[in-house]
Amino acid sequence: MEIVLRSLYIVFFIAVYILYYVNIHNTVKLLSDNNKFKKISYVLATTNIAMQTFIDITSVPKELGRIISMMNTVLIILSVFLSHRTQFLKTTYVTFLYFAVESCSGGTINLLTNLVVPAGYRELSANLVYFIYNLTYCLVFTKFVLPRIDDLKLSLEFINRKIYLFILAYAVFFSKMISFISVASRKRVDMDMVFLYLRIFVIPICILSFFIITMLIMNSMSKFYYKRSAELLDKQLDMQARYYEKIDEMTTDIRKFRHDYKNHMHCLKSLLGSQKVEDALKYLDSISSNPTMNKISFKSGNTIADAILNDKAAIAAQENFRLNFSGVISENVSAFDICTILSNALDNSLEACRRLKAGEERYIDVNCVLKNDMQMICISNPSDTDDPDLKTSKENKNEHGFGLYNIRKTVDALGGTVNISQTSPVFVLDVMFRIKMSETA
Repeated sequence: MEIVLRSLYIVFFIAVYILYYVNIHNTVKLLSDNNKFKKISYVLATTNIAMQTFIDITSVPKELGRIISMMNTVLIILSVFLSHRTQFLKTTYVTFLYFAVESCSGGTINLLTNLVVPAGYRELSANLVYFIYNLTYCLVFTKFVLPRIDDLKLSLEFINRKIYLFILAYAVFFSKMISFISVASRKRVDMDMVFLYLRIFVIPICILSFFIITMLIMNSMSKFYYKRSAELLDKQLDMQARYYEKIDEMTTDIRKFRHDYKNHMHCLKSLLGSQKVEDALKYLDSISSNPTMNKISFKSGNTIADAILNDKAAIAAQENFRLNFSGVISENVSAFDICTILSNALDNSLEACRRLKAGEERYIDVNCVLKNDMQMICISNPSDTDDPDLKTSKENKNEHGFGLYNIRKTVDALGGTVNISQTSPVFVLDVMFRIKMSETA
């Protein structure tokens, strides 16, 4: 029976440390693009778990235990860094922040067990609570965070870098405070004085700091949101202005062409009357090649959509690839929504076409279907990447790469869906949402 209990005890400790590794790796995912554990990280994690379990189930000298604990900390850091080494600063930050939060949690658990649990059961109780804590963290992260991790990553990008430093300093301070109280409770110092110190100084400072951090984060994210919204509105107005300028230009060109129409017909009649058929055909070709005859103008049913399509088609033509459109876009889709969806999707498609090697076919197909009150938009283009999140290739990544995120947020607000049915060799984005008939374009 003793052997069975001992074996269960060992399995219990192994489970605790496996959960610990899973949790720290998942937490780093919030800022890192890499989602896979490297082989060397598995080796280091296994070594760490074995060493830590050995310390917990055997009686080792204090000094040796401290040395092994320090080695374990180094192994944890190495295993995380080797899995996320392409983003050194982010990984460093999240790792140390996690350690600080973990220290707070461990210290709180030890403090509670020291105050509540009888002496003979404290270690077992603390380990059990620690296991429940890690298991809960893992389940909550898997259930609620991982499904929304892309949105959370982009939300975290909105936060000012100085706030990150403030958060880390707050976590370290709080962890040190908890450690101090935990040690004091074990040494049986005057706990009344400790709690008085907490009530007067520490707790108010922590609450105030937490409130300040929360307000700073909300302010930073709101500022970024309104900045992006203002930029989008400016972009929308600019495209609409350019659209009307193009319409005016085309109207002027058509008037000029009509003015010359009789002269063209007279010349053609003269050439045909003189049996100069080849000359007449050449003359017709010259008329057909007139820029006025070849200018692209989209008629989707939505004025803002037409402005966007014409603007992006002009950019595509300058870069020697084509933009094809077919279908209908409801005039009842709001200007802001269609601008967000169509502009960001076409910008991503343009960037994808630019990344293609010379000689590869470059095109963007936009197919729209309006059925009852459902609007469907399908945009496809050649692609050289399997990345469904379309990480930007531009240098100023803080100002770019939010296209798909903005599309998803807008479509979610409309109660619709965004689906990437294919990423390579052709990227296909399907958007579907319900039209609110009370909206005005």
